[in-house]
Amino acid sequence: MNLPLYRCSVPEELGPKGNAGLWYDKFCFKWDDDWRNGLGDGGKSAWIDTVLHNKIGDGALLEEMAERRRSLISDLGGRALIFRTKGPFVTGLGRSHPVENGFAWHHSLGVPYLPGSSIKGMVRSWALNWKKIDPDVVSNIFGPEGSGNVGSVVFLDALPLRPVALKKEIMTPHYGPYYSGSEPPADWNSPIPIPFLAVDAGQEFLFGLIPRTSTKDCEKTEAWLLEALQCIGAGAKTAVGYGRFEFFEPPNPEREWLEGLAKSKGKTAENLARESPIVLKENWDSIEDGPLKRPVLQEIKKIYQQLGWWDDPPAKNTRKIIETYKSWEDGH
Repeated sequence: MNLPLYRCSVPEELGPKGNAGLWYDKFCFKWDDDWRNGLGDGGKSAWIDTVLHNKIGDGALLEEMAERRRSLISDLGGRALIFRTKGPFVTGLGRSHPVENGFAWHHSLGVPYLPGSSIKGMVRSWALNWKKIDPDVVSNIFGPEGSGNVGSVVFLDALPLRPVALKKEIMTPHYGPYYSGSEPPADWNSPIPIPFLAVDAGQEFLFGLIPRTSTKDCEKTEAWLLEALQCIGAGAKTAVGYGRFEFFEPPNPEREWLEGLAKSKGKTAENLARESPIVLKENWDSIEDGPLKRPVLQEIKKIYQQLGWWDDPPAKNTRKIIETYKSWEDGH
């Protein structure tokens, strides 16, 4: 006889290397003996507790994914942005699950994430309904409603940078019979606490924007994304304060190196790259081939991409310098 997964011999809690999404969605074993009661009074809370003992996700795998994502964004001239949750954040609440409220897990990483489509919808709503941006501009960037045109900016999924701390939250609907359609709302209805899973405050996520056509559209979208995440939030239950993010700028030694060099020459980093490419190249050459050399090159590359010089240098000497940069990048 085949046994359902929850009746098989499984550990009482998720192991440190397990895929939390697979565990949470497929291996629930807290069912009440009477199937009509589902997980019973305490089963929902008990099942949520099984993913709260440790932070979720493999740190090395998340670091590798973040590095690949940053490299992709940089190569395509996009923007990688880090945001930190200011309070609880809920994703995938409407998905079907035995605890009544679902959760969105990244299939291969086993961590909570925010789909790019959700981010795109949130930013579009902010631009159109709060910023009152010209609908034609919005349609160009996000694509016209109901058309096959996807717009000029690509929105990547938001992924955590490191293992994620989760927490248990409680919602308490006071008019259960009314919501189920069986009775009108009444003051004598008993409130019913319902637990659900949420991402805790202070968790960092990597967001990515890539220009499909125009880098200027990408810059506009970046500004709207910053505002939307701070003001209206992402995910579920934003009307009651969930899903607010703040922009987080981690230490950037490569940018500090570049700006320090530029300041010593009486220029900005952008002007140094444009007006003194040989000086910049000579100083970059002097960096030992260690953890700083490649990130500094990525900062230099961003500047030349913004100028439109990385693929189409305006002068012969600049072309040779950029070809040298590219050759080093391909060889490392």
